[in-house]
Amino acid sequence: MAVRELTIEPITRIEGHLGAHVKIDTDARKITDAYVYSPMFRGFEIILQGREPSEAIMITQRSCGVCPVPHAYSSAMAVDQTYKVSPPPMAVALRTLVHGAEQLYDSEVGVVNLEGCDYSETLVKKFNPDWWEEAEKTKAERADIHGYEKISDIMRALNPFTGELYVQSLLMQKNGHNMAAIFGAKHPHVHSFVPGGISKANLSPSDFEAYITLLTRHVAFSKKLVAATDDLLDFVLEQGYEEVGTREANLLSVGAYDDPEQYSAEYSDIGKFGKARLVSPGVILNGELVTTDLIEINVGVREFIGRGWYEDDWEQEFSTDPLGNKIEREHPWNKRTKPKPGKYGDWASAYSWVTASRWLKDGKNHVVELGPLARMWVTAKAKLVPESTGNSLRFELPASPVPGLPAEKLELEWKIPKKPNAVERVRARAYYNAYTAYCMLKTVEKGLELLKAGKAEVWTEYKRPKEGIGFGAIEAMRGACMHWCVMKKGKIHNYQYHAPSSWNLSCRDPEDQPGPVEAALLQTPITEVGDAAAWKGIDIVRVIRSFDPCLGCAVHIHVGNRVVKHELLPYPSP
Repeated sequence: MAVRELTIEPITRIEGHLGAHVKIDTDARKITDAYVYSPMFRGFEIILQGREPSEAIMITQRSCGVCPVPHAYSSAMAVDQTYKVSPPPMAVALRTLVHGAEQLYDSEVGVVNLEGCDYSETLVKKFNPDWWEEAEKTKAERADIHGYEKISDIMRALNPFTGELYVQSLLMQKNGHNMAAIFGAKHPHVHSFVPGGISKANLSPSDFEAYITLLTRHVAFSKKLVAATDDLLDFVLEQGYEEVGTREANLLSVGAYDDPEQYSAEYSDIGKFGKARLVSPGVILNGELVTTDLIEINVGVREFIGRGWYEDDWEQEFSTDPLGNKIEREHPWNKRTKPKPGKYGDWASAYSWVTASRWLKDGKNHVVELGPLARMWVTAKAKLVPESTGNSLRFELPASPVPGLPAEKLELEWKIPKKPNAVERVRARAYYNAYTAYCMLKTVEKGLELLKAGKAEVWTEYKRPKEGIGFGAIEAMRGACMHWCVMKKGKIHNYQYHAPSSWNLSCRDPEDQPGPVEAALLQTPITEVGDAAAWKGIDIVRVIRSFDPCLGCAVHIHVGNRVVKHELLPYPSP
């Protein structure tokens, strides 16, 4: 067996700094071992110690400029519980509208500008030229919706900086930012989320009118996005790409888009209002739905140090949650962040600043995947919303008279795929864009109903207690965003949060189980043409980008007094 080791770092077209080290059996053209790692420590959880819990809402957003709102929302939810203050229904609706606006722009940038480039004319011609020859001959089935006659036209539209879809997506993202700012004051890093509600003064119907005007553009664009993505990815699968990025169907979603009149700051109520979300919470193990209860999801969370560069010597302060359910020493209400820098590139030992988050069920620590595929799969299977059939999500987007984009109403159905893989993660993100547009139409309608009924209050007055505990969870674009707060003497005693990539990019755990991205890379076939010694790793980055990684921003890494650089996967000329 001839083996080639390949390191790609930094991986581009993601948020933050990430590297991957893989071993490839060049005879079999398959990956035999894989490690993904982040070489940068940030320490937000340490920064928060000793501050008032309300400050976490603003500070944790700064962990990301791409998806700050889920951090604001999850933190606000955790602080609502810590302070024991429930927002009025209108505040919940407005928080959701801000959240949905970000999800719309974020899914577009993921599908088109980050992941779509890997299937553009520019890269396909270089790395899979046989695909290009076939794409030039293949008609696009949904051309009447998206307007591209052949698959090659879709690939050309995805060319970075010059392709029509690429540029349209960039312009559409501005609408998402502007929508979020209507009720969030600004974006990124919204300023209106506060304990007990949202700081939006002088709310009027014109605010909703401005929001829905921009939302209509997203509705129209999402029709084109889904149709073009379906045609492109169906073609990619036909080229034999089904096994790229596969792993078992172990998935977790915490749900999103709250019912304004169900949300509550009581921990005991999160199971109830979680099931009322338009995107369902739940865990799927080996393809089977095992729970839809947010309380059970929270109780099962464990964060091991694993192969991460951290100390593992904290004390267990809590043995149960507020309802008496047993929690482990590794649960975030107990866990502490204690950095312990280690040797770079030591794959047999610690190798990353990302820990090993796992979900405990029946005595087993499960490696679960987060993201659009997880939440679409859970929502389709759970049958908690009318759009769920048990095997699919079926919904209709209304007419959307936007020049240059599909105007007719369109019925869409996302179907649970055979297995998770690189292609289906991208497809799920496109459909989630459309489903989010659909959910925001429903939320705008609910907000106007509340306004008409005179329920315009956006904040609940409260008196802050001295002690408290809270858990907040909402879906970010890349998956579940979860925050945990422990307050003592009016200050943060312990604060932990998980971004989606805390799970997807996790390192090996104490049982040596690889994280979701590492597992998806294992046994992935290499389709790249040319001599093995010249492979750049296009299949590797397609798998990794299908998870849309989001880590803290950095440009390079330092080891001692050296700057470590690796060859980047280039953008070749067409």
